[in-house]
Amino acid sequence: MQRDLDDDDEAPASEQDLLVVLRLSNRLMGTNQERMDLDAFADELDVEVTNAGVGEYDGNELGAGECTLFFCGSNLDALQSVLRPLLKRSPLCRGAHFVRMVTGADGKPNLQRTPL
Repeated sequence: MQRDLDDDDEAPASEQDLLVVLRLSNRLMGTNQERMDLDAFADELDVEVTNAGVGEYDGNELGAGECTLFFCGSNLDALQSVLRPLLKRSPLCRGAHFVRMVTGADGKPNLQRTPL
C-alpha cells in the first residue's frame, strides 16, 4: 500500500496508506442511514487528521459488509494515535481494525491488521 507518487503530486513519496475497516450492519453496503452516518463521521475524522497535521483522508469504499476508510500520511503511528480515540468513541466502529503494509523479516511486504 506504499504510494507511488508522481513528481507533480504535492505529497512526498514516503506517504503510506492506513486503512480503517468497519463492519456494516448487513453483508452488502449497509443501510442508507448507516452510509450517511459514515460519511458525516469520515468528514469529522478528516478535519481532525488534517488539523493534527498527521495526514489526510482519501475516501472510502463500501461492499461485502464492510466500509473501508482510506487515510495516508508519512508517519502511520502518529496517524493511528490521532484516529484511535476518535474511532473508539463511535458506535459505528465496533469490531473495526486498522490495516497497513509492513515489511516482514524476509524483506517482503505484508498486511498488518490491528484491532482498535
